[in-house]
Amino acid sequence: MFNKSQSRTESTENSSRDISLALHAFTATGVLVGMAALVAVLDGSARLAIIWLLVAQLIDGIDGPLARRLLPEEATTKFDGYVLDLVIDFVTCVLVPAAFLWEFNMVNHDRSGMIAVAALLMFSSLWFSRTDQQDSDSWFHGFPASWNMVIPTLWLLDSSHTVTLIVVACLSILTMTNVQFAHPVRVVQWRAWNMAAISIWVFGVLFGTIWSPGIPAPLLALIFVGPSMVAAATVARHIEVSRDVQLFRQR
Repeated sequence: MFNKSQSRTESTENSSRDISLALHAFTATGVLVGMAALVAVLDGSARLAIIWLLVAQLIDGIDGPLARRLLPEEATTKFDGYVLDLVIDFVTCVLVPAAFLWEFNMVNHDRSGMIAVAALLMFSSLWFSRTDQQDSDSWFHGFPASWNMVIPTLWLLDSSHTVTLIVVACLSILTMTNVQFAHPVRVVQWRAWNMAAISIWVFGVLFGTIWSPGIPAPLLALIFVGPSMVAAATVARHIEVSRDVQLFRQR
């Protein structure tokens, strides 16, 4: 009986290990998609690059929930899924968008443009190395370097060089703050709002990319709605946290 129990335990562990490896392999496909997006950028195909970035976003959005659903908490392998996510996210969320920003002349090819790209890369690198990236409620501390959505949005909206520089500067600075941004999947507070915001944003960018050039005004408005909802949640959270801190100090 002991042998049967031991065999059953070993079989379960092997099964969990196989599923874990399969999920890690699925996550790792994100870097291949990121490379495809980079190739598209270097080939001068902005629309194809955005589509690949959206595919990478899809992979990043479903691998975590799949792992939490299919794997027991004690399942372990020699691969760290969190570190793997960070490596791939840096490629798809930072490196490729930085190349996109420069290659498609979204900033001037002068000192100001080089500073903007450098700020994006450096501040994002620092954010990815933060030990306090998220709190226990899954709110990010600082702008979570989601340039894979921001840069395509600015391109679709045909933002001027000045507007692009201002947005890049402000968000780069925000990476170093404790202003909180919602994780679109894990945050429980205002989940419906946050899920709607990222869904509208992704679909807006997708349909805008398919329709471009010559995006109709209603679709341009839709592209703008998603990030506006994200910004609204960030502002509301900041007000709430500031109020809680004041109440705590008054006690």
